[in-house]
Order: sequence, then C-alpha cells, then structure tokens
Amino acid sequence: MGMGGVIRDWAGMWRGGFSRGALHGDALRAELLALEEGLLFCWEGGFRKVTCECDCLGAVTVFHDRPTDRDYLHKHYDVIRRVQQMLARDWIVYVSHIPRDINSVAHTLANWGVRNLGYNVFWRSPPDFILLQLGKDSMS
Repeated sequence: MGMGGVIRDWAGMWRGGFSRGALHGDALRAELLALEEGLLFCWEGGFRKVTCECDCLGAVTVFHDRPTDRDYLHKHYDVIRRVQQMLARDWIVYVSHIPRDINSVAHTLANWGVRNLGYNVFWRSPPDFILLQLGKDSMS
C-alpha cells in the first residue's frame, strides 16, 4: 500500500510533497496515514492555518463526527487517535472532502510510495513524474 500527499501554500504553490509505502493495510488506512504524515510535515514546517483536502469521504467523516466512547473499536483507531491528537494542537486545521479527479498529484505520489516500503520521501520541489498531474490539478 502506498500513501502520498502534497503541501501547498495559500496561493496553491508547491511547498512540499511526500510518499511512503507500507506492507499492510487497506485504502482507508492509507488515507489516514497520508493525512497524519501531511499534518506532521505542516506542523514541523511552521504552518499554523492548514486545510487538508482528502478524496476519501470515510477518512474525512471520521474527523467530522463527534467522538464516542466506542471509537476505540475502529480498526484504525491507532492512526485516528494520533491524528486527533495532532488536530488538538494550537493551530487551525480544516479537513475537507474533494473529488478524486482533482487530487491526482496525491495519488501519483501514493502510487510511487508503493515502491518505497518502510521509509518516507519528501520533495521540496515537484519531481518530474508529477508535472503533468500538477498542471491538471491546478486547473481544477
């Protein structure tokens, strides 16, 4: 399974991108891990007003629903709890759902991550293999 994401500033300009691969998990876990990784990069980069856009409605819904005393039963509770702790930090974070067809950069980075199991890759400038998708997403 691979995960990836892109970090942009308020004007939509590239600030960074990341990919990672893991041996086990499903699509929801990959989306949650990408959200966690993206938030971590934003926090460490000093961003304090962040909008996270995700095309997985299940991942977005997890953070919009009110917490219950049964949350610990979710099969991805470990990741959900870590993201909840990050969201509780002293910053403003909006998590919103977007259509998959305008999120092709993140998917290309995630597909690249499948080949890189066990470690994170961070790009300060866009790698050549996503330039086409970067242009496509920016027109959406």
